[in-house]
Amino acid sequence: MLNERPAFGIHSFKDRTGELQRIRALFADPPVRIISVLGRRGIGKSLLAVRAARSLAEGAWPGGERTEPPDAVVFFGERTTGITFEQIFFDCLRLLDQQEAERLHRMWGSRRRPADKACELFDAMTHLQVLFLLDNLEELLDDEDTFREPDLTEMVQALLSHESAPRLLITSQVPLALPARYSRAERRIVLDDGLPRPDSIALLRELDGDGLSGIRDADDELLAETAGRVYGVPRGLELIAGALQDDAGMRSLREWLGDTAAISGVVDELAQRRYRDLNEHHKLVMDVLAVFGTPVPLAAVEWALKPLAPGIQVDSALRRLTRGFLARANREDRTYSLLPMDTDIARADLIRRAPLLARRLHRRAADWHARSAKPREEWRTPQDVSPQRRELTHRMLAEDYDEAALLLDRFADFLVWQGSASAVLSICTGLAGQLTRRQARLAYLVARGHAQFAIGPLSDSIQLLEEAASLARAPQDAACLQRILFLLGDMDRFEGRSADAAQRLRRSADIASELGMVEEHAHALLCLSLAHSYADRPDLGLAVAAELSELAGRAGLPIVRAREANALACAYATTHDWPLVARAAEDSIAAYDESGIPEALGFSWNTLGIARLGTGDLVPALSAFDTGVQCSAEVGWSLPEAVCTFNQAWALWHLGRAAEAESSARRALTAYRRCGSKDEDAAATLCEAAAALRADNPARIVRALERLAVLVAGNPDLCPADWFLAEADRMRAP
Repeated sequence: MLNERPAFGIHSFKDRTGELQRIRALFADPPVRIISVLGRRGIGKSLLAVRAARSLAEGAWPGGERTEPPDAVVFFGERTTGITFEQIFFDCLRLLDQQEAERLHRMWGSRRRPADKACELFDAMTHLQVLFLLDNLEELLDDEDTFREPDLTEMVQALLSHESAPRLLITSQVPLALPARYSRAERRIVLDDGLPRPDSIALLRELDGDGLSGIRDADDELLAETAGRVYGVPRGLELIAGALQDDAGMRSLREWLGDTAAISGVVDELAQRRYRDLNEHHKLVMDVLAVFGTPVPLAAVEWALKPLAPGIQVDSALRRLTRGFLARANREDRTYSLLPMDTDIARADLIRRAPLLARRLHRRAADWHARSAKPREEWRTPQDVSPQRRELTHRMLAEDYDEAALLLDRFADFLVWQGSASAVLSICTGLAGQLTRRQARLAYLVARGHAQFAIGPLSDSIQLLEEAASLARAPQDAACLQRILFLLGDMDRFEGRSADAAQRLRRSADIASELGMVEEHAHALLCLSLAHSYADRPDLGLAVAAELSELAGRAGLPIVRAREANALACAYATTHDWPLVARAAEDSIAAYDESGIPEALGFSWNTLGIARLGTGDLVPALSAFDTGVQCSAEVGWSLPEAVCTFNQAWALWHLGRAAEAESSARRALTAYRRCGSKDEDAAATLCEAAAALRADNPARIVRALERLAVLVAGNPDLCPADWFLAEADRMRAP
């Protein structure tokens, strides 16, 4: 079992044997992929789900039945781990061997859709039988009972479409709305009723184990009346037992029932009354737990209260709240937390009666999380910045939006490059319209623009980043401006605006050089060299490559050498000096491998393939393109995949494999469409030429090849226009 379980009090679990048996049967039924446990707050959904998950994990059920346990049970709670696709993805990597986990980690950082990432993950888990428990799912749903975050929708739909994906055990107050085609994959267990009379009585006696509240030794009829007050709902029984334990008047159970006869059987009302009856110190400790919202150690509560109420004995208050069933203690990791119902009650009351205190507590919680932040050099996965993300949430809840935006600026680029651009966009949505300081608005625009660059459309990214560039005027904004200009210049390069690209990338490179940002300097120079080569200016491309060579000599970093060789290969390709292209491409591949940064490997293998085509080595060229496609798939970038399959089609053409050439051209067209490249027309024209070749229609072939030569002109990533014109002349010959 992985992760902290989302419910405690498992020792007091009663009855529900019928529901447990049904969950056992449903888990054994292959077509059932989602088991939803539904019911109102406090009725025991989480306890039932955790008990069922534990029985599954241990293979042992009430009554002595045994079942084959799954390979893993993974707990996710909105109030514990959080429930996001990112969290689920990276926790699942812990179930896989190191090599596969590293491959999927790289793939997460790709530009592939969430559905594709989910399918890759589930493919890797085919040999495993896994159960996910998702607790309190209603907190993630919108008014239509669908996920607010599209990534989760795509993940669940991929799970329902995949034969061997994990199963889901869900708890929620409302059912998740699924498309009709998936309705057969879900089964619902609705908890309408509380515990039966015998189990309610037994639970009440257990809740007063020492007998001091007068419940343990009460007669069955009185306990049955007590349980009837809350319809046997377990949380209601806990609240009554806690109220008797904390009752200053030391009333008997019968007296308490008489004095509180006006209270209806609604559990929420009892919970609110219990909270209101707390003394100020206990209420303040409960407020801190509600503000944190997730399990925290004693030290966190003491930290939050130290400057605000230094006289409170926090450990004593927590013990009292735990004994009174208002807080939950987890002895395994020594943390304290509240149930979701009590969290919501305490938060709402705190904001109503003391909004300034609520903000101060959120600031203290933010400071607590900031203390556990890792330094940047230790970041490897999106989870490594979890403390900063929790800190940012509390800054926003404290209404310190400017501080939140500045904090986001410290790790947004890391999350985007790691593949979590949607998480950055979600944060930015909460910051929109809330910022007042120039630097905060600048940080917000760059973070949102960068995330939009990864997700699309590019037009939205350009608008955001150009607005950011207009704000980056102060000397302290230089590093930020460097990043803005690089992103804008790279977009210009891909869109064929070579003059704009060259201007922006040159400024970006110069700023990086002035600030001593070696890797950023090298990346900007590479893209600048490529922009010149794309504009058929190889002399300028080679001149920039020479700058990279100098920088590589000074820095001694593999990634700088890789970018130097990459720039040289592209520039030589525009001069058709194929032996030089091949040597530079091989150097770039070796250096990219050494650097551990694989994003551009697909392009380098593509360049090597073109060089081999240029020297007439058709079979080795085909092998290079195949490797480039594989590298591109691993990082999930459609553009290098598109160029490799495009050129692969031309190699197959010359090998006389017309049907395979047409198939490869169509794959190139599909890949271009995924990334929205301007070269989509060239791929479509190559498909037309390949189809005409198969149909043995020389006239159509010639027309398509001549049009293709125009479309690829000046693009060193694709076979030169001369090659298509030469083939057209050959087809024209009698």
